Amino acid sequence: MTSREIEVTIGPNGLKGTLTVPPAVDVENALGLGYAPATTKAALILHGQSGHRNYCYQKALAHSLAQELGMYTLRIDFRGCGESPDGPDPKMLGRIIQHDVEDIQHCAEFLIDAEKNPVDIAFTLSAIIGHSRGSLAMFLWAVEQNRLLRSTESSSSAIIVPSLVNCSARFRSKTVLDRYPAIDDEFIGVEQTCLRYGKFERTWVPKAELLSLATPDVSAISELSREMSVLSIYGLNDHIVPVEDSAHYANHLNRGIKSHELVLIPHADHNFYGTDEVITELDHEEFNSEGLPLTKKNLVNFNPKVVKLIVDYLSPDKEFERFLSSSSSIGHVPRWKHVEGISNFRDVGGWNVISVPRGLILPENIKSPVEGLGQLYVKPQIAFRCANMANVTDLGLQELQDLQVKVIFDLRSDGECNKDGIPQNLSQYGIRRVHAPVFTQTDYSPQAIAMRYTNLMTSWYTYVQVYDKLLGDATSTFRSIFEYIRDEVPKGGSFVFHCTAGKDRTGILAMLMLLLCGVDKHTVAREYELTTYGLKPDHESIKHKFVSTIEKVKSKLAAVGQSSNYEESIRQGRKNWTIEEDGFNNLISSRYEAMLSTIELFNSKYGGIVNYMKNYLGFSDEDLTKIYSVLVHADVADGFADRAFVKWDHRPGQSKI
Repeated sequence: MTSREIEVTIGPNGLKGTLTVPPAVDVENALGLGYAPATTKAALILHGQSGHRNYCYQKALAHSLAQELGMYTLRIDFRGCGESPDGPDPKMLGRIIQHDVEDIQHCAEFLIDAEKNPVDIAFTLSAIIGHSRGSLAMFLWAVEQNRLLRSTESSSSAIIVPSLVNCSARFRSKTVLDRYPAIDDEFIGVEQTCLRYGKFERTWVPKAELLSLATPDVSAISELSREMSVLSIYGLNDHIVPVEDSAHYANHLNRGIKSHELVLIPHADHNFYGTDEVITELDHEEFNSEGLPLTKKNLVNFNPKVVKLIVDYLSPDKEFERFLSSSSSIGHVPRWKHVEGISNFRDVGGWNVISVPRGLILPENIKSPVEGLGQLYVKPQIAFRCANMANVTDLGLQELQDLQVKVIFDLRSDGECNKDGIPQNLSQYGIRRVHAPVFTQTDYSPQAIAMRYTNLMTSWYTYVQVYDKLLGDATSTFRSIFEYIRDEVPKGGSFVFHCTAGKDRTGILAMLMLLLCGVDKHTVAREYELTTYGLKPDHESIKHKFVSTIEKVKSKLAAVGQSSNYEESIRQGRKNWTIEEDGFNNLISSRYEAMLSTIELFNSKYGGIVNYMKNYLGFSDEDLTKIYSVLVHADVADGFADRAFVKWDHRPGQSKI
């Protein structure tokens, strides 16, 4: 099946583009057909000089991302290219690089604003893939977003894209003039072949356009936030951009582990086609060992390889690996805490506050920031989240005391507490346990969830239904914990909240806290996904309970002849798929996409975090201001004066990787 495409017009300059829709949107049994569930993630695909939205690998990439990752994609014709109209002065000014940067901004706004695009989705722009000049514009745009992010006054307007893909970009801008040695005072321009309105024709490229390509300085990419990771792909036979430029990008973009990855493709040119001799059967081993398709001239077409590299880089597993490596510390404070006997124990704080939630009245110390204030952050070592604490040891209790933990909020049901136990001897360490069950009588352990919500074993996207129910049913629990933050945390000490796995109920409470602080939805969803890593020590015990419960259910269903129907309803036609392995893996998953979709539903249904806190949890504007002042801190030189045991250093340019 070919993914559906929607032709669109974007922004005030009338850019033409193609929005590719994941096939899962249009079929009933997407999983059985091998398609990934549709996400609200979008990728923007950009072409290079004299290019258009369908050349090289762009269209194939759009369809692969839609089918394999469930991503929407937007590929465009920059102004003056393809179907897009010319810029304001095509004869004298042409398509200067700043026009490209402006076009990218309009495309980003088109995607993230549901009212501007035809599918009414407020997408998360999770990736930009640029080719050659498109990559250069992408980096210039990213540097501008990074600049906005660094200022409290402008951070709310910044658009942070976690994954950037650079294909064949020029780093040393002045070398573009080597292609046009005749440029002098008398030079006025040159003609190049370009696709315009369905035909390839000679188009005019004025001197001003060429000079605009020779002036950008992209060295500021070395200061890009670690929230942006980059993949660079170059052909070793590139005769347009010097291959050495790939090394310059690698040097500048290496900001820590997994912050940049460079892939070099032997025998490939600037557009990833072969440049060696025509391929014969004897040449395949040397020039085409991967069995790639050939062009009409019998040269190797490396474009499918490029598509595969990009799809793999943007896969959920690889995205999570990059985020995990970049978020292990908060300044100099480790995010993950070792507390003996407890899994998935981590700090909820430390994240950058991107914007102030709409409708929140700011505290005075934030409204009138000190001179030189850089950013706002969620305070670290105020709130911790984890899995079941029943098995905490005496050493673990001492470690909790060292973290100044005063209260533990247990979100589990009565049945879970009775079955799995509760931590003992807390009072000896100055810690109090508060039982704050989300569901008083209902067992919400992972294996019990599987029985009531069998579709949770099917795919990540059905978690949204469960989280929607949590948001509606757990208001009294959430209110009590936010009351504690308002009234007790200012007196000193930190607190912990947990359920059985520290994933679902715990994850929704963490979501509310971070959204109230103004953390962007991308980071909130990634923070939730960290449980994928944090819960690993408990997998064996959870799986044992899960398999035991599944066997009992199967036995009961077999007695009435319903076992096969039960399994098939979960398998949904997928081959070699089992409940015990694949179903379990989905059950314990904490997919970024699940939380991202939950946040979209939350904003749509409840009107955002401030409205939820006021109209569903019953807090006043004054309450919310107090809670915010407890959770959010201005990043100033003296650090956390009221929390001397935190050695904080998270200011731009000073954080150590």
